[in-house]
Amino acid sequence: MVAKKLKGVVFNIQRYSIHDGEGIRTLVFMKGCPLKCQWCANPEGLRFQPALSYIERKCIGCGKCKEVCLAEAISYENGKMIWHKEKCSECMNCVNVCIPKARDVCGTEYTISDLIKVIERDRPFFRRSGGGLTIGGGEPLYQGEFVSELIKKASDANIHTAIETSSFGKWEYLSSIVDNIDTLFMDVKHMNSKIHEEITAVPNELILDNIRKTAEKIKGTEKILVIRIPVIPGKNDSEDNIRATADFAKSLGVVKRLELLPYHYYGESKYVRTKWTEEYQLHGLEPLCDEEMNKLKGIVEEYGIRSKIGG
Repeated sequence: MVAKKLKGVVFNIQRYSIHDGEGIRTLVFMKGCPLKCQWCANPEGLRFQPALSYIERKCIGCGKCKEVCLAEAISYENGKMIWHKEKCSECMNCVNVCIPKARDVCGTEYTISDLIKVIERDRPFFRRSGGGLTIGGGEPLYQGEFVSELIKKASDANIHTAIETSSFGKWEYLSSIVDNIDTLFMDVKHMNSKIHEEITAVPNELILDNIRKTAEKIKGTEKILVIRIPVIPGKNDSEDNIRATADFAKSLGVVKRLELLPYHYYGESKYVRTKWTEEYQLHGLEPLCDEEMNKLKGIVEEYGIRSKIGG
């Protein structure tokens, strides 16, 4: 029997990152996510399928996209291109004629071996800095079988590996990933399941259970577990929630640190780029000031957990 050749869909590969694990890292962003966090900074990664993308600032108004659009989903008003998303069939013809790359496809299919070749290009930086590969998304567990095998191949090639995950996915995949991973960054977005579902569209029971199982599995090993809270004003920044999360992290017995990730709105502009993303829900929301973030950090440290602001 011929073995199945796994393929995964990636929406971005970011090189030379220094914020997602030790040293200089290559970030691979996997497409597809079952959550719909109100503050999501990578909405282009929510849908698994490759999607048509439009970046208005790159458009030069040449009109070539309109000429090849089969669905007549493009018009021009005062020299400005108008994308009628409700008509668009994503035939991708416009991508082929768009010289400035205002129209592009978000999502590229890779085999494991092809992706490892891309990652290997940065090995000199990994070696000098103690860096490696970090996989994020989207949600990596959404393509769990592919990600598990990718991490195994990278580990076999002596590349340090890390994953950023919401922990919402099959334990079968996460367990396999834990077997070969070096560092896990696992989000806890809210300890109250009802509120968690209100702000992310999914409850938290599976998430917390997966984190508990992960902690138990790595006890006695050198693997690193980091709990992360994306701190969203008015959503999960209450003292009660921060205390509950810190208490949970302490109960695991193996948490290296708890990172408080300040809210930012840098991804808001991305919400108009694809047909499938809804409007950004937190328009105008401001992040907490340094004093407020440091107060939350102090609360975490009361539980004997090392804390850090930012990733």
